[in-house]
Parts: sequence; C-alpha cells; structure tokens
Amino acid sequence: MSTSELSLEQLNLTAGNIGLPGAPVLNLFLLYNPEAGALTGEAQVTQAVAPPYNLVTIRPVSGDVHGLGLGGATRVFSLSGEYTVSVPSPAIGTYLAKFTAVFTTDNNWTGHGSFDYGTHKVTNVPIKKRG
Repeated sequence: MSTSELSLEQLNLTAGNIGLPGAPVLNLFLLYNPEAGALTGEAQVTQAVAPPYNLVTIRPVSGDVHGLGLGGATRVFSLSGEYTVSVPSPAIGTYLAKFTAVFTTDNNWTGHGSFDYGTHKVTNVPIKKRG
C-alpha cells in the first residue's frame, strides 16, 4: 500500500471529570490508522493546580486499538509515552516520567477508562470525541 492510499483518521479526544474543580483532564490529539489498529500523536494533561502540574505535555504517545463485541463497547485502546519533568528548586535536574492510558469506547469514541502520568492515577473517567 502506498502512502497516498493510507487511510488516517484524525482524533481529538477528551477524558476526565470535566467541571469537577481541580480534576485532571486528558486531551488527546491522535492519528488513527484503522488498517493497522495503531494510534500515534500527543497527549496533554491540564489541571487547575500550581505549576508544573497545571500542564503536562506528552509527545509522542502511541498505542494499539483492538475490536470488542461486549455490549455497547466496540473497541479498547491503550497508549503510552514519556515526558520530561523538571525538578523544582532548590534541587536541579530532570527525569523521564511515564504516561499510560487504557479506554473502552463505542464506535463514536465515547466510553470510559483510566490514565496514569508520573505518580498520578486517574481511574474510571469518561472519554469522548471533540469536534
């Protein structure tokens, strides 16, 4: 298959307890290759807290999509990536922190799942497609 025949779908997804003060919200900006069942792109976690955790950008993220036949759930997908964390003063340095996510959705990318970034774990949150 040539590059011109490759079918990619752009996905913008939001996961989290939107409207809950201080809750982390995951924004995903992904390209989905349905033939390969592959996702690639960028993730951003926003939260109404003091920096540096008010905005965490993880790039690249990548993962796999698998089909399901369980009730309304038609797919499950997982993502992983790493991001750089700068150690606040008085210490110095940076380290790599891990990001993972797993969601179960319907054909419209609406569902539930969980995501972890660094030492933060967010479980059983809704996810939906934007725009």
